[in-house]
Amino acid sequence: MWINMGPQHPMTHGLWNLRVKIDGEIVRDIDPEMGYLHRGIEKISEDRHYNEIITLMDRTCYVAGIAWEHLYIQAAEKALHVVPPERTLYLRVLVEEMQRLASHIMWYAAFVQDLGLMSPFLYGMRDRDLLLDHFQSFTGGRLTYEYMRVGGVRNDLPPGTTDRIRKTMDWLMDRFAEYDRLCLGSQIFRTRCDDLGVLKAKDCVTYGVTGPMLRAAGVKRDLRKDRPYAAYDRLEFDIALADTADVTARYLVRMEEMRQSVRIIRQVVDWLDHHPGPVMAANVPRWLGAPYAPIGHEGYLLKRHYSKGVGLSAIEEPHGEATAYVVNEGGEHPYRVKFRSPVFVNLSAAKSYLVGYHVADIPPIMGSVDVCVGEVDR
Repeated sequence: MWINMGPQHPMTHGLWNLRVKIDGEIVRDIDPEMGYLHRGIEKISEDRHYNEIITLMDRTCYVAGIAWEHLYIQAAEKALHVVPPERTLYLRVLVEEMQRLASHIMWYAAFVQDLGLMSPFLYGMRDRDLLLDHFQSFTGGRLTYEYMRVGGVRNDLPPGTTDRIRKTMDWLMDRFAEYDRLCLGSQIFRTRCDDLGVLKAKDCVTYGVTGPMLRAAGVKRDLRKDRPYAAYDRLEFDIALADTADVTARYLVRMEEMRQSVRIIRQVVDWLDHHPGPVMAANVPRWLGAPYAPIGHEGYLLKRHYSKGVGLSAIEEPHGEATAYVVNEGGEHPYRVKFRSPVFVNLSAAKSYLVGYHVADIPPIMGSVDVCVGEVDR
């Protein structure tokens, strides 16, 4: 028989429906139903000025908003032929890695709660709040930031921010060891996660699965290394890998990614302390792509023509490889905006890592996927 786990179900962590065909307690078929949260962000973006679209990016993924800002901004800058200053590149890496930490800690807290471990959930939410405090200090927001701008970022860091960030990184490194003791030392965790939801490297490549799920299958691919953007080519870090391709492997990969994010952030704040400079490119108009400009003393309007261009951007956001495509036809709005969501692909492959397991195995398996429905539906 077919049963519905959703669209409102503790396992889904968002508004989507997982149709499951069961034979007793065994899963025989899977049909993920998405689209409940579709808001038409790509089409709306074609009727917004370039910097106005940043507001939509924070709402594309509600746990990794600043990463999606970075994704879109890079594509928009290529389409508009804008080059940001060097300090901006490091600031973008800083906030993207802090967002990766906040996203992974949120995943950890929700994931372990699904397994029945309540204390790690409370610890995770406590530690994530420290990162949100930093975001609030220089963006004004804890969830939706609107920090990026075409050509730079809205503002530099307030005085003393780098020292406070260092203290937070020291605290988090101690907590990560605590997380491992709470989970890897728990018989409940190991019983519910080992050898579950296996998705081998060959299947990951077939479906286009990326991010921690791909690296948990032993594939050494990370866009920050393979196709560096921003300032990642100037920083030292390792790619987190595991080889068992199961739920436990995905946990191990994300935990190591958080340690590597701390390593990156420490290098970035050291660089920022010794390299002051502008955070916005020169001669970037406040109202990008404004189509009319007044001329003469009578103020007649003349249509202004801009260089056309196409921007393609790809980043390693917390869930996997995200891509943005922006077409500039010389007007005040982008002609076309298109996004590729890694979670959409990971969910589409659900049949390959759920069929054959028990119904009770679905929450830990889907928890290890780290679903963000906002970016799935867009």
